Amino acid sequence: MTHHGPANEDFSDPRLGKEELRRGCRDRRAAVDHRTRMGRDDRRTEHAMSRLLWAHKVALYLSRGDEPDTVGLADTLVMMGKQVLAPVLTDGHGHSLHEPAWAWYDGKNVRTGLWQIPEPIAPVLPASAITVAEVVLCSALLVDRAGYRVGVGGGWYDRVLTQRTPGVPVWAVVNDDEIVDEVPHDPWDEPVTAALTPTGLHLLGQ
Repeated sequence: MTHHGPANEDFSDPRLGKEELRRGCRDRRAAVDHRTRMGRDDRRTEHAMSRLLWAHKVALYLSRGDEPDTVGLADTLVMMGKQVLAPVLTDGHGHSLHEPAWAWYDGKNVRTGLWQIPEPIAPVLPASAITVAEVVLCSALLVDRAGYRVGVGGGWYDRVLTQRTPGVPVWAVVNDDEIVDEVPHDPWDEPVTAALTPTGLHLLGQ
């Protein structure tokens, strides 16, 4: 594993708050052309698959819009006979769930949930279902070298990561220029162990 990914000086100003960082990162992702994004996604998926050959059960969010693609990765994992646990944010009738929940993803039965996030159409499992996962891939807009991430807001992963089996690795799925030296974090923020980018898996918190 590579221990450090490329830094990005654009987000190095310690005076920037999380909302400013979120806006800046979203704007930059939106400006990336389709061909570049596809190339990044393909390389990231290749690195992920090479690292996940050993795993039988993977917890993985389903991406939307210009986020780093994980749907293709999830489909590949399912085709290889692995089990993919994905977040569920709604009850299937347009109402948001009050607590984090999961469902098994089969690559076919999917609906558009809250904030246009894809989610499996399957029996809903409680947040504690994450205990069966051997590795967790979570969303992030930025991640720093200590492992703290700036997510989309809402704290979903910060609530659910505390329930994973101790020692299970957590990878933030980002682009290389989204690894920065430091981001603001709160006492309840759960750090990740690595960043998965188009150039590989970069260890954090070392």
